[in-house]
Amino acid sequence: MTLAFQRNKIVEVEPLSNNTLAVSWRLVDSLTEAEIHLQVKIPDLEITVGKARIYRFPHQECPSAPGLIPKIIGVRVGPGLRKIVQDLLGGASGCPELAEGVLECANAVILHFTVPQIQENAKGSAEERRKKYQAMLKFNPRLVRSCVAFADDSPLMQELNL
Repeated sequence: MTLAFQRNKIVEVEPLSNNTLAVSWRLVDSLTEAEIHLQVKIPDLEITVGKARIYRFPHQECPSAPGLIPKIIGVRVGPGLRKIVQDLLGGASGCPELAEGVLECANAVILHFTVPQIQENAKGSAEERRKKYQAMLKFNPRLVRSCVAFADDSPLMQELNL
């Protein structure tokens, strides 16, 4: 007997004209088809819109979980997000897979800011790099401690002395 399982997951971030990011997450595999759409306001990284749809899911508790997604409106992408999302969307009455999708959306938002700027900021002298990172963090202070690149003990943060 041959078993087949295929999984595709896509997370996209698109800047909108009103200082907002549109974030979409879509998971399609042999058992599951679900999507999440968020809007995140810049510079506070506050979730202002949250929608989810589950087309098919192997767990019975999850089809009702899209009704929970509005609970994350007002939550900010940053420190403590994992616990907040798990409390609001996970647990016995929630859907851990949907909670993980929201966390992946938050990761994509963080990477939207960090990867291009880290690549650009890596150019130049040590002093020029330090000034570029300070300017980036001043523009968006919610990035501090939001991912491993900006953790207190990361090389980037040690250079900045923040």
